[in-house]
Amino acid sequence: MRLICLLICMPFLLFGQRKNDHSLNSEWRFAADPVKVGEQEHWQDTAFASGSFDKVKVPHCFSTDPRCFFYTGTAWYFKQFTGSVSGDEHVFLRFDAIFYQSKVWLNGVLLGTHEGGYTPFEFDVTTLLKTRNTLAVQVDNSWDTTTIPGAKTYAPYSSAAQRQVFPWINYGGITRPVHLISKPAVHISNTKITATPDGAVHIKAFVRNSGKTPANVKLNVNVLKYKFSSYEVKVAAGASETVELSGTLPAAEINLWSPDAPNLYTAIISCGKDTVQPRFGFRKVELRGTKLLLNGEPIKMGGCNRPLDYPGYGSMDPQEVLAKDLTMIKSAGMELSRISHYPVSEALLEWADEHGLLIIEEAGNWQMTGKQMNDTSMRRKYQSQLREMMERDWNHPCVIAYSVGNEFQSQSEEGKSWVRDMSAYVKTLDNTRLITFASMLLGHEELTKAEDEASQYVDFVSANIYSNHLKVLQHIHQLYPDKPVYVSEFGIRTDAVKSEEERIAHLQKAMEDFRKCDYLIGASVWTFNDYFSRFPGTNPNGYRPWGLVEPDRTPRGMYLAWQEEFAPATIELIKNNGDHANIRITARKDFPAYTMKGYRLTCNGTSYTLNTLHPGESMLIDIPLAGATADITLIKPGGYTIMQKTLK
Repeated sequence: MRLICLLICMPFLLFGQRKNDHSLNSEWRFAADPVKVGEQEHWQDTAFASGSFDKVKVPHCFSTDPRCFFYTGTAWYFKQFTGSVSGDEHVFLRFDAIFYQSKVWLNGVLLGTHEGGYTPFEFDVTTLLKTRNTLAVQVDNSWDTTTIPGAKTYAPYSSAAQRQVFPWINYGGITRPVHLISKPAVHISNTKITATPDGAVHIKAFVRNSGKTPANVKLNVNVLKYKFSSYEVKVAAGASETVELSGTLPAAEINLWSPDAPNLYTAIISCGKDTVQPRFGFRKVELRGTKLLLNGEPIKMGGCNRPLDYPGYGSMDPQEVLAKDLTMIKSAGMELSRISHYPVSEALLEWADEHGLLIIEEAGNWQMTGKQMNDTSMRRKYQSQLREMMERDWNHPCVIAYSVGNEFQSQSEEGKSWVRDMSAYVKTLDNTRLITFASMLLGHEELTKAEDEASQYVDFVSANIYSNHLKVLQHIHQLYPDKPVYVSEFGIRTDAVKSEEERIAHLQKAMEDFRKCDYLIGASVWTFNDYFSRFPGTNPNGYRPWGLVEPDRTPRGMYLAWQEEFAPATIELIKNNGDHANIRITARKDFPAYTMKGYRLTCNGTSYTLNTLHPGESMLIDIPLAGATADITLIKPGGYTIMQKTLK
């Protein structure tokens, strides 16, 4: 099957697929431009002397740079680099993310503009490259009622102070890596892979001809030792085509992808002189009544929300911070997460692919008003950011669903229209994943039927619940008895209670309520970490203290409590004979609940391999004791310690 695709905006290539990827990170020059004189004074010109400006290292967040803490406005970045083009190569300048609006010049020529703070974009710079090049980037991190995220237009339900800001910091700058990527004139600009447990692999290859003459090219695909049928396609000059190829691998050679067994495969896709190697996983996510199934088995899991905020880095996500955070998240059983209100870094998704996390991605729309959701330009802007996220991320097996927003007026006609239309738009791009959005209104008693609220248009209901958990969940189930329910936010601030013990008691009561709701598929704590904010109600130190961990990731008592509550098993001391003890390990069948395969238990330094335990199943272990107590550790596949207990 062949489909012609006319490109309005060039699809981008996933980071790490190409060998000819040259980093433009490291040293740049930087200057704030608070009165916006840069363009008037021709800072973008090659003759402009930027050498007197400050040196910074890109990725760079100027909001956390001590020289311009929390600056909001226009700023500039400058980079000198050498470059050349050989043969029929085309060279693309790619930015993984710039917050929020950007304007880019190469050698004095305007390449274009981009709006959206968390998604990648690129330009073909082949004809502009010289032996020595000057790159100038103008960045603006300011917000208003037309940006996403942004301020609200007037709404009677929101105070004047709350309408002015959004609840995370507008961390500005070139916050993710910059690359020069070389590709043949005819190249694969993107791929989309669907792989199911029966071994079927379906690949869409987006082929672009950036040259000046038509070209005939042959596409070949290899996965493991298996070669798909090749396909020859003719691509007109300056045009694009979509080629679809399919193949099937023997079931005996397939290991499915799941959080406890994150098996990945590589497709080698060649098109003429071009070759890309995207990774993917064999897995199937589906709904059956009120159940969420992964590879045919029901799962219920804990999760978290992780605001992108770390002292000194702001919204940058360096590998050492990312790995530390995600290891803590994985070790606390937070494996099914609506993890952020905006597109995460691709490095986060790669970690989730490799180590096993299930991610619900969200592109934006934090509390837009009805007027904003009805505005055609805002809808187009949102769709652009959503599309950029989806086209970058749709090969990641960790991504199981897309969210089309958070905490807007979903009971209004504007809210219902938004969810209906954006859900339909998502399906035109990717119909292989589930769709949801996070509502804060589903506990309202004036909602009496499904048609009263926008969750009628999504695959599963997501709700932010901060009190009366059981009552709200029961009301949601009455409205949508055939849909699974996901608690997209729940939690309590450190300063809303007298002690950490009171916070823990609040959690435990919430978990008791969750375990009474068989239709609940997940619950995502707000939040993993404290985060900076300007939103009303923020503490004088600038933080909103919702975190299970402190800003520097020191665990609070809640982290340890959550770790045990989100564990998929309970451990009981049945009998203690002094020198031996009988311990019962039971896989939870309420919440969380999923099949435990490949788990280990250690007791006083001795390791025991557990049987495969389906929800509700138990096993007994006879353990020798060195004293009156048993120090127990439950370990997930991958070596993650998810529970530690001392039994007496």
